[in-house]
Amino acid sequence: MMKSILIVEDHVDINTMISDALKGEGYQVFSTYDAFHALDVFHEEDIDLIVTDLMLPIKSGESFIREVREESMVHMIVVSAKSSIEDKLEGLKLGADDYLIKPFSKEELLVKIGNYFKKQGGKENILRIYDGQIVFSFDRNVLLVKGKEVTLTAVEFQLLKFLFQHKNQVVSRNQLLDAIYNYESEVYDRVVDTHIKNIRKKVKALYDVPFIKTIYGLGYMLVGGKDA
Repeated sequence: MMKSILIVEDHVDINTMISDALKGEGYQVFSTYDAFHALDVFHEEDIDLIVTDLMLPIKSGESFIREVREESMVHMIVVSAKSSIEDKLEGLKLGADDYLIKPFSKEELLVKIGNYFKKQGGKENILRIYDGQIVFSFDRNVLLVKGKEVTLTAVEFQLLKFLFQHKNQVVSRNQLLDAIYNYESEVYDRVVDTHIKNIRKKVKALYDVPFIKTIYGLGYMLVGGKDA
């Protein structure tokens, strides 16, 4: 299943930066700007990991960590401008599992989160294109476009999954039909064109890029940047 991450950060730009980076990696993200809202989300959703600041309005990050730890051992990463060794030790003593000092590299945060889920055996099997703006999860059959989940039919999922599995390769209509219908002879191959058209329309509503190219006379090819 898609891993859910709760962000607790009152600085809008930093919150957005973290949120966009995590969505680009295929995570489900809940962005909050104070500890009160964060606690509500934590109680309502199945959260796998928390990224929290310490200097939050009204209720501090330290208080937030303390309250969460009273009921859960969810993995928690602190991102804070409090840079002294005493601050870091205090955060870890309260129950944080890791600590990043601001300003920090979003790449470092992504590595820490990815390594944690790998150790838990929970790294999702996903492919990303267009610098993470389009993400497909093979484990959950989820398509994310700019962090928003796209509703697809079961057949559209199977077709898109086959295209992602053969990224940057030309696949014929017959190959796609075989993948989604086990190639029943009575199924007209142009039905693939209709499914492709519908997928393109749904994605274009959020992100207008030619990620499925028509290769005339041959079939289709999924493209989109250098992401893995």
